[in-house]
Amino acid sequence: MRASFKIFRVFGIDVEVHISLLILLILLIYAFSVSPAPYGFAGFPLAERIVLSVMAATGLFGSILAHELGHSLVAKRYGVKIRGIVLFIFGGAAMMENLPKKPREELAIAVSGPATSFGIGILSLILSFIPVAELRAFFLLFGYINIILGIFNLIPAFPMDGGRVLRSFLAERKSYAEATRISADIGRILAIFMAIFGIFTNPWLILIALFIYIGATEEEKLVLLENVLGRVSVADVMNTDVVTVSPEMRISDVIELILKTKHLGFPVVDDGRLIGIITLQDIIGVDPDEKVVNVMSREVVAISPEKSAFDAFKTMSEMGIGRLPVVEGGRIVGIISRSDIMRIREILEALEVMGWRRRSLS
Repeated sequence: MRASFKIFRVFGIDVEVHISLLILLILLIYAFSVSPAPYGFAGFPLAERIVLSVMAATGLFGSILAHELGHSLVAKRYGVKIRGIVLFIFGGAAMMENLPKKPREELAIAVSGPATSFGIGILSLILSFIPVAELRAFFLLFGYINIILGIFNLIPAFPMDGGRVLRSFLAERKSYAEATRISADIGRILAIFMAIFGIFTNPWLILIALFIYIGATEEEKLVLLENVLGRVSVADVMNTDVVTVSPEMRISDVIELILKTKHLGFPVVDDGRLIGIITLQDIIGVDPDEKVVNVMSREVVAISPEKSAFDAFKTMSEMGIGRLPVVEGGRIVGIISRSDIMRIREILEALEVMGWRRRSLS
């Protein structure tokens, strides 16, 4: 079962909603309906309270979407590919590829989200002077929430925007990896204090602190991994002794090959060219006499030998696969697995401790 669903596309970016959002939406509608002004509509009749609460709750996620679009549109100006925006229980996330390492570009992308929230908040507070009680209450709440959203996202901790702002400043004077490490440490310290404070005040702060702590740790791991794996190419790591199958081979032969090699999938090669891939999942329940060409998947995820090992790692993680065929000029020249990448990472980290560093890929 899918955890998120696409609802529409805007500015060429797919917007998805995670099912966890529905839980928060219900909680927000209830909270707004029972809270007094300016953070709720408890002073209004029941019907009006419900309508205003639904408007405020859905409007909040419209604001979060605008916040993420602010990031995305600025990022696209710097050539960053946006894979989509997901709205979930903790807010939203713009899924970006290859964020720029230039501090000023990262700073511009990071502050664009909070700036959007502050803009919406200020405009809403201005509109709260409308002399209609319901509209005044709605825009006052909406203004406060967006200002709070902007301030909250400037907390100097990953995955908040403030963590990236902090890293952009540090990266002006230190290496990107070191700036990330310092920013992640600060984020974890803030998360610990937030969790302690949450024990005595609000349990939600504990969940937010956990989210920040995990986000800071994962960001650090990813950047440090890129720092190591970005220095070697796929060609340096791949296995050139590739076990392939032909499109005319029968499924019974593929089963024998799986048992012999312990591999769960094989590239399908015809006259030296990669034309598909077949996995154990593909052949379950298939007639053993069926030919590979009638069962294989033609949608092959492959990588070039010139790409970095980190690019291969990212592709595997995003696609949920353990091996990638390496293709050059339409022909398969090797295969790279997650275990290959983790092994080379261990080797490079050990060598780095010894003072050895390989020059970065050009």
